[in-house]
Amino acid sequence: MWRFLPVAFLAVTAAVLIPGVPQDFAANDIVLSAISDEIAQKLSEEYVNYYSTGVESAALRQISAQLAQAHTKKDLFTKELDQLSLADQFVACTTCRATVNVIARTFREQNGPEADQKLKAIAVDACLRLELQTAEVCEKLIDFNLDSVMYIVRNTNIDSRTFCSLFMQFNFCNVQNADYNWTLTIDGSGAAVTTPKSDIPAKSGDELKVLQITDIHYDPLYVPGALATCVEPLCCQRHADTTTGEEAAGYWGDYRDCDAPWHMIDDALNHIKSTHTQIDYIYQTGDVVDHMVWGTSVAKNNESLWKFNNRLAEIFPGVPVYPCIGNHEPHPMNLFSPNDVPENINTLWLYEQLYEQWSAWLPADTKETILKGGYYTVSPKAGFRVIALNNNDCYTSNYWLYYDGADKIPQLQWLHDTLLAAEKAGEYVHILAHIPSGDGSCWSVWAREFSRLVERFRYTISGIFNGHSHNDEMLMYYSGNGHPVSIAWNGGSLTTYSNKNPNYRLYHVEEQSMQVVDHETWIFNLTEANAIGGSQTPKWFKEYDFSAEFTADLSPAGINTLLDEMAENPNVLRKFWTYKMTTADPKIKKGCDRSCLLSTICRIAVHVNTERARCEELQAKLTTALDNETTTPSTTSTTATSTSSTDATTTEEATTKSSGDSGAASLDNSIINLALAAIMAIMQHV
Repeated sequence: MWRFLPVAFLAVTAAVLIPGVPQDFAANDIVLSAISDEIAQKLSEEYVNYYSTGVESAALRQISAQLAQAHTKKDLFTKELDQLSLADQFVACTTCRATVNVIARTFREQNGPEADQKLKAIAVDACLRLELQTAEVCEKLIDFNLDSVMYIVRNTNIDSRTFCSLFMQFNFCNVQNADYNWTLTIDGSGAAVTTPKSDIPAKSGDELKVLQITDIHYDPLYVPGALATCVEPLCCQRHADTTTGEEAAGYWGDYRDCDAPWHMIDDALNHIKSTHTQIDYIYQTGDVVDHMVWGTSVAKNNESLWKFNNRLAEIFPGVPVYPCIGNHEPHPMNLFSPNDVPENINTLWLYEQLYEQWSAWLPADTKETILKGGYYTVSPKAGFRVIALNNNDCYTSNYWLYYDGADKIPQLQWLHDTLLAAEKAGEYVHILAHIPSGDGSCWSVWAREFSRLVERFRYTISGIFNGHSHNDEMLMYYSGNGHPVSIAWNGGSLTTYSNKNPNYRLYHVEEQSMQVVDHETWIFNLTEANAIGGSQTPKWFKEYDFSAEFTADLSPAGINTLLDEMAENPNVLRKFWTYKMTTADPKIKKGCDRSCLLSTICRIAVHVNTERARCEELQAKLTTALDNETTTPSTTSTTATSTSSTDATTTEEATTKSSGDSGAASLDNSIINLALAAIMAIMQHV
């Protein structure tokens, strides 16, 4: 869910200015890109001089100290690229281009262990110098990723501008590269979109029930009473003997940066079993493995996957389960390689293990595509098909994206062919994919082509189901001419990471069209559960029914109308945000301000992160409505007592870009930027 921020080097923007950086940023994207490229070349030359001499200047030491004092180690895990002002984006793009120039020049020319060790030394030094993380975290993450990164650097022809275009996806930083800006060949026999997709059956009470469990993030090292306020990316594992009071981890989980203990996961599954007598299908949309990203291994990840999948099968015997892959499943996390690379950096081991585990639920004919890339299709009953994608192909933290952009085409082309066959057979389709296509970390070219498929097969696709964000939310798909054509539903997370109540979702699905006609979310309040401790199980309850709280029309047209209502009546949006945050005490205590509301409505309306017309339209309406409010209504609150945990601002709460001042490092003092960008190009993840 979180990212180890790939742009931590932007902390230096509080210092000084790079000569040549525009002051007002009024130029168009082409001009800004050209200026950025020119400065990047200069930065590259300066760093090569430093790399050759090894002389550390006083300015370098000074900037390092400033950076170390300017942040906490947690800050680097809570900020995202799309929070940056345009000035900061310019510095990010420029520094990225310069860094990649240096890495490519140096390490393509120097092969062998010596070059690898030099890169590792630079990365570790930057991580420790700027106090990005502890020595243990820095060194292990770099060790995990170094072999893959070096193979990619030495075997791809990607240039710095294309790399940074994919990595950051800022408009002015984008470039046109045929290998990274392709289009799918799509069957042209479908009718043009002239109206919104509005047909949906009425809810009858006889619907199928589909359970979605997502983002479990089982932590085998969770210890109740351990330190919940550590500096590492994941807490609640250590120092139980010396931790007291409010810093101690709760028994059932913790709102802070902690994952799910096994006894909470097991309680959730048993509660679901005893509460819901009808479950026809289970969708498990990825991320079983925990956030201890510096402590993963093939053996540890496999153990977690086997343990959860076996327990799921034990508690729900005879219920079909359809899983898909999250970005946390591989070791190292996020990395999904092609099949033709060396074994030590190949992801085939994961696909083999998952096929063995999933074969309890899936037919043998899914083996070929699972071993090929972790995706499959199956028909649970006549007239209905499930397609499970491995859409980590779109994830910009998957370094193999930079190895060969064109090798992401085959899975999407397979999806097209499978949808076309389903259309001809009169089947309705549910698509499962871990990452929402509108997420800022999903490659916009992949998302664009996926969205074209959704538009073309809008009458075949009855539902899309995502995870990844840990938010109870939804995402609209629009046609090229602006008509709503589909909805992606997101089931939140079983883990509490971070500041969430454990939750799951139950869909009411009309049996003929396989459309979602209602859904309900179930949670327990973590504050209340931890106050009682292990002597009682948590009090799970239905948080809300969507149709009762918002609208009974869950068609794309109906949800699109709801978005207008949210924009025109901010209280409806505030209620949506409350449920999106699973009514978690720290979130409710903090509330959702103007920026948060603008971000919340935008996220629903963006299915490709570079296509924001509907978002901007809704934000304009919402701005007017907020301006017209005479008082600021309080955010809907839960009756539970708020805990004392610190509430870090999430990406979704702060993505509206500010126009604040942005300093930058001078050209002569840019060395630390380059070194830090090098490590972050290795160490980013969610």
